[in-house]
Amino acid sequence: MNHFIRLLIFFIVILAGCSNNKATEYPLLPYPEVVVWDNKSYVVTDEIVSHLSIGQKLGDVKRYIDPNLALPEKNEDSTIAPVGSTIYEIKDSDLNSEFAVKINGQLRKAVYYEP
Repeated sequence: MNHFIRLLIFFIVILAGCSNNKATEYPLLPYPEVVVWDNKSYVVTDEIVSHLSIGQKLGDVKRYIDPNLALPEKNEDSTIAPVGSTIYEIKDSDLNSEFAVKINGQLRKAVYYEP
């Protein structure tokens, strides 16, 4: 009987190690400093954009998402810019690659990064 219990425990341990769950299948938190625009995440950089380079207003941040708790999923979500922060185009730049977002009075460049 004792031998049977040891054998049973051995097989349970072996089978428990044969799992298909991979920790890398899930995104890592905290999420980077981003603003979502046109269903794409743009990483907010420390680069300051000149007021002279600012084009038309594109919109405002609608939701702040805590990067430690969740991922931004909708247009105008942000993990860095507070609600109401303005999003602008940058003159002579491709909107699909970069724009500016006003955070605490500074116009910071946000760049599209495709992993």
